[in-house]
Amino acid sequence: MSYLGIDLASSPARASAYALLGDDGSLREVGALGTDQEMLLLAERARPSLVAIDAPLGLPRGMCCLELSCPCVPQAADGLRAAEREVIARGFGLFRTTKKSIIKAMVYRGMALCRLLEGAGLRVLEVYPYASKAVLFGRPLPKKTTAGGRAFVRARLEGLIPGLAGVGRALGHDELDALVAAYTARLFAAGEAEELGEELEGTICLPRPVEAGAERLAELPGLC
Repeated sequence: MSYLGIDLASSPARASAYALLGDDGSLREVGALGTDQEMLLLAERARPSLVAIDAPLGLPRGMCCLELSCPCVPQAADGLRAAEREVIARGFGLFRTTKKSIIKAMVYRGMALCRLLEGAGLRVLEVYPYASKAVLFGRPLPKKTTAGGRAFVRARLEGLIPGLAGVGRALGHDELDALVAAYTARLFAAGEAEELGEELEGTICLPRPVEAGAERLAELPGLC
């Protein structure tokens, strides 16, 4: 078993970070890819048990697209997916999947990549690394685009992901988010994460709150 995390960019013109963890949670690969086809080839080579993508993978009930010119309207009064509503209720802000979304291109790309991967027989999860980090490491979180923010997250991930400390180069915040995505997928396989929302609209997977702290999650056994 292995777990693939993807921090998806809105366009293939900008690289998308990925991270691959083994069954024991150890780091196998971390890097960046461009096109959806490259991501599919990686997934077909690695055959991960779960692929976790940091991007919306579904639309609100009643919606067929995010185009203002289309007459489709969400069924919910607030226009949100149930998963987004639950994430907000837990105190996490996020980009909302509406016709006014500034990440429309990412939504469309995420949905298309999800279909591509599922067509190859892989199971795909939508994840939200900011919320995962907040659950695992507590808040407030330092800004991820700063050197201090990257150091904060990497130091904590090194305690959870064997082999990460041996990566002898700086990791960008997108690569760190891909690592968080892959780790969230492994937690889900171990029953330590949950899916919020409704399957029809696309659920969002978050780690379960851990009273004893994130340290004990590093002791998860291999999942045979």
